[in-house]
Amino acid sequence: MRIGAGRVTIQVQARPGSGRNRIIRVSERALVVAINAPAEKGKANEELIDFLAREVDVPRSSIEIVRGAGARMKLVQIAAALPEAVAARVRHLAEELEQK
Repeated sequence: MRIGAGRVTIQVQARPGSGRNRIIRVSERALVVAINAPAEKGKANEELIDFLAREVDVPRSSIEIVRGAGARMKLVQIAAALPEAVAARVRHLAEELEQK
């Protein structure tokens, strides 16, 4: 995860076609996210953006896939006035996973 001026950038490994939307784990390389939608015609990408917006509590319009739209490994950028707060929320989600 990288924190920049007005944005947070994270690596996300998408797993489309899963039973439900959820964060599976945090690996050294990426946040691994299961997505219910199939990987066809951008459906999984749209659902990934919706899911991340809900989980991180930011508007959907502030999330953009900047690289890897057609791949499972994606670079996702989240625009925010307080990027530190967004990064803290992502870290909190990761910590919740480790406690389960």
